[in-house]
Amino acid sequence: MFRENLGIRIFSLVLAVFVWVQSQLTTEHRTVVGLPVNLKSVPKNITLERLPQSIPFQVKGKGLDIIKLKLSHTKVSIDASKIQPGVDIISLTDYTIDLPENINITLLGPADQQEIAVHADVFHQKKVPVQLSYADTFTRQRFASLKFELVPDRVIVFGPKNKVQAIDFAYTEAITREMASERDFILKLNATGDDVSFSETQVRVRVSNSYNTSKVLDNLKIISEAGKSCFPSHATVKIAGDSELLKQFDPVNVKITISPEADTQGLHSLKVELPLGIELVAITPDKVRIK
Repeated sequence: MFRENLGIRIFSLVLAVFVWVQSQLTTEHRTVVGLPVNLKSVPKNITLERLPQSIPFQVKGKGLDIIKLKLSHTKVSIDASKIQPGVDIISLTDYTIDLPENINITLLGPADQQEIAVHADVFHQKKVPVQLSYADTFTRQRFASLKFELVPDRVIVFGPKNKVQAIDFAYTEAITREMASERDFILKLNATGDDVSFSETQVRVRVSNSYNTSKVLDNLKIISEAGKSCFPSHATVKIAGDSELLKQFDPVNVKITISPEADTQGLHSLKVELPLGIELVAITPDKVRIK
């Protein structure tokens, strides 16, 4: 008997809920619904920030139609053709909402505001070099000894002028130890924000079979002006470059000359001329005295 009464009560409760839901869906209501924003006719040289995700609108209609409206993702289209750089105010008096044909809703207008504020900035672009990132110090040091090529080595960054001007490099994802042992691999460029983008999403790293190394050249003669001599008369230089270049490098290609101007102590700086692809690391001494 108890189970029979319990079953009747549960059935009655379910029936009551069903009747209530049906009543809510078929009767007319007045409520507020947040509609997504769509700004149309935005000038091509303008980028927008801090846009509102939605605007609350007062609507009137049957419960079922209101649910359909929420599920339809219907947008509010607002004319933005007159936006200027800087914080701008857009009136909500000039808007359009294209309701689906199967939704019978009356739009009563914005619920609590008659205008929205957006931040507009001038669209800007510039070219920046690609900068590699490393997972750890070991990988950084290992890669420093390798000769590699980045394709491309520079990319164009697009976005609001105030943000683009602050970007000096396009950083890649971190190179791992496993990547450093490969000869050819792809790296993604790290995103800097939703409103800033690069002309490329990734770069290719091609590692050469050769590598960068250094070499010390001793007892190189310093070239003095005719009729003059210097002390010391010879110098030692440390150079760096591609390992294949340094294997074939002849010290006679190093030209060490003396600066004509002396410092307050009467010492003249040394200048070193090297072939293309060879870099000067250090020279000892770096100054001499002319006799």
